[in-house]
Amino acid sequence: MKRKAFLFLAVVAMLFSVPPVEASGWQLKDMGVGIYDDAAYDRELRIVEKRNTWSMKELLDRGAFRGQGKVFGAWLVGPPVNTYLDKNGLARYSYKYRLTDPKGQSTVSGPHGFYMPGFTITSINAGIPGKWKIDYMLWERGSQEVTPIGSIEFTITD
Repeated sequence: MKRKAFLFLAVVAMLFSVPPVEASGWQLKDMGVGIYDDAAYDRELRIVEKRNTWSMKELLDRGAFRGQGKVFGAWLVGPPVNTYLDKNGLARYSYKYRLTDPKGQSTVSGPHGFYMPGFTITSINAGIPGKWKIDYMLWERGSQEVTPIGSIEFTITD
């Protein structure tokens, strides 16, 4: 009998459990890597092309490493910022990210704020071919707690 009760409670707990980011009041809507247009960078996310494998030649030919216009990078989309303001009118959440290059060297950056519509863009100067990874983390202002949001692995070929 105790076994059945334990099994029942375990199943109920799994069914009603919420991923950590959603439990905090912030919910991931989209994330990706590719080329975006930064013409209206703080008002509208304009994705030109999303995929996880890119050739270095193609990115160079398209001018995607120039840092403006049609830019190679990653993006993260959540709820509009006005849905998670604290009593002082400040955003409760920001984000951090860790970019890992093909040699295994990682750089952590942040916390950074989201644009008011609820997204962020991160330009990536992927100067060497190989497998890359970007890990996004949610940073909560009050507690300074960091919660993993998700990761994207992508490949730059010769």
